[in-house]
Amino acid sequence: MFYILLPSLAERQAMIDHLKSFGIYSVFHYLPLHLSDMGRQFGGQVGDCPVTEDISDRLLRLPFYNSLTEDELALIVEKVKAFRFEPAPV
Repeated sequence: MFYILLPSLAERQAMIDHLKSFGIYSVFHYLPLHLSDMGRQFGGQVGDCPVTEDISDRLLRLPFYNSLTEDELALIVEKVKAFRFEPAPV
């Protein structure tokens, strides 16, 4: 698995949109177990594991599959490196 840990949820979402504009589909990957359906059945709540929740919001999984070519990999690397976050005006 190839992933990037971005500084914020907003930057992760912007990176997803940036990559998608080039036909590169990346996804957020990790749901904290205490916030899963089963975890909530056992009493898991937002705030129980703040570090885990923070990392979950910032983690981005890059494309990873057997038929990924070197050219596709090079494009992914190029577009990740080209990403510049511009926060929305307040």
